Amino acid sequence: MVNKLSKAEKKIAYDAKLCQLLDEYSQILIAAADNVGSTQLQNIRRGLRGDSVVLMGKNTMMKRSVRIHSEKTGNKTFLNLIPLLQVYNNIDYLVPFLCLSWSFLF
Repeated sequence: MVNKLSKAEKKIAYDAKLCQLLDEYSQILIAAADNVGSTQLQNIRRGLRGDSVVLMGKNTMMKRSVRIHSEKTGNKTFLNLIPLLQVYNNIDYLVPFLCLSWSFLF
């Protein structure tokens, strides 16, 4: 029987993977993945396999990992990713983006 990871262990593994990818790749594409079906995402991942890595996750976890990694490495350029993941407080601007899912492509 396979042991399942706890939530805390999953977060630690996600953080480690994101930090490793931030160190490994020099370019990152942030893409909105809202209203994209699982079959279409699977086809995109399959098409990018070998050339790129698609990493999806919760916005708060992404922002937290980027912020902590920036502090650890002293590389403040990573902090430029955080505003791209945040939703603005202006409700008129917010409405089209309420349910957006974001992805990092390395």
